[in-house]
Amino acid sequence: MLALTLVVAGVAQELKVSSAVGAFLVGIALSGAVAESAVQVLAPLRDLFAASFFVFFGLSTNPGTLVGVLPLAILLAVLTSATKVLTGYVAGRRAGVGRRGRWRAAVAVIPRGEFSVIVAALAVAGGAEASLGPLTACYVLLTIVIGAAVARLPDRLKNDPPITRASPAPG
Repeated sequence: MLALTLVVAGVAQELKVSSAVGAFLVGIALSGAVAESAVQVLAPLRDLFAASFFVFFGLSTNPGTLVGVLPLAILLAVLTSATKVLTGYVAGRRAGVGRRGRWRAAVAVIPRGEFSVIVAALAVAGGAEASLGPLTACYVLLTIVIGAAVARLPDRLKNDPPITRASPAPG
């Protein structure tokens, strides 16, 4: 499986397509016992490689370029945080979760945006606007800060009143 991944990634690279896209396609194509075995074997390496990727992304991001994209990153972080809060709250309400739980769900999704770093890195490597990398890095950092700042707010809410069901009238 690893050899297949390397071959497909190499072919993708030769075709001027990201090798990561080729590796992703191999992951999609595998199924059944091979996929289950691969998940068990590769699971310990997943976090190591993810951490290495983010270190590399950080090393390739010039901190000076973050200042120029800060206004747009702030706008994006505020807009997406608001929509994430709304989505988390509504989803919690639809699931029948109490008010405090709905707010926990709402704020828990704010700092989720790490995948956008991967997409941005692939896009920049493919020739997209160079400022996309710093913008994504700044955006992810801002959402992490916003998420950390509001993470404890739901704990300050009063408990929901207990749900009581009316007893049927005797009769």
